[in-house]
This record gives sequence, C-alpha cells and structure tokens, in this order.
Amino acid sequence: MSTAAAQARHLTLARLERAAGEAFGCRDDAPRVADRASFMTPTTIALATFATAVAATITYLV
Repeated sequence: MSTAAAQARHLTLARLERAAGEAFGCRDDAPRVADRASFMTPTTIALATFATAVAATITYLV
C-alpha cells in the first residue's frame, strides 16, 4: 500500500469515526468535562480496600 493510499484510508476512517460519534450524540467540538466517576473517589477506594481486607480475613479464619 502506498503512502497516499494509506493516508487516504486513514482520513476515511477518521471521517467515519467522527460521523459515528455524532450519530450517538458525541460531538467533536463538545466541551470536555473533567469529572470523576463515582467509583474513583478516594472514599470509595478506601471502602473497597477495607471490604477486601475484611473478606480476606474472614476467608482466612474460615
């Protein structure tokens, strides 16, 4: 495949990807919001760690 053909294919795939994103409501020029998912908060991670430690202790004792 020549360089021109590879570049044309790349541009076509990028165009199709952008069109598919817009079809599902994800516009390219939409502002990005840096917000955390609820499962990534420090409190949730601490609770998950504690629950894992409790489960491991119970499993060890049983």
